[in-house]
Amino acid sequence: MTGAVLGAVLACTGLLWLAGFGLFALACRLSATEPHRVRDARRIAAWLRAGPWLLAASCLLAATGAGLLFVG
Repeated sequence: MTGAVLGAVLACTGLLWLAGFGLFALACRLSATEPHRVRDARRIAAWLRAGPWLLAASCLLAATGAGLLFVG
């Protein structure tokens, strides 16, 4: 596997994670006014607390992939 192929895979994966997390965050904001069961509210809150880490990991993955594409 060449660096360019690996870079493309990493960049696409990072961008896909970013899009998925963005969609999840948007859905959480749109449903914020709806009443949730306690269990569901805790699960949503846990994912939102992990949000900055997921965002950082996705950006790092996409940047690494873009760097490999640039070099390769």
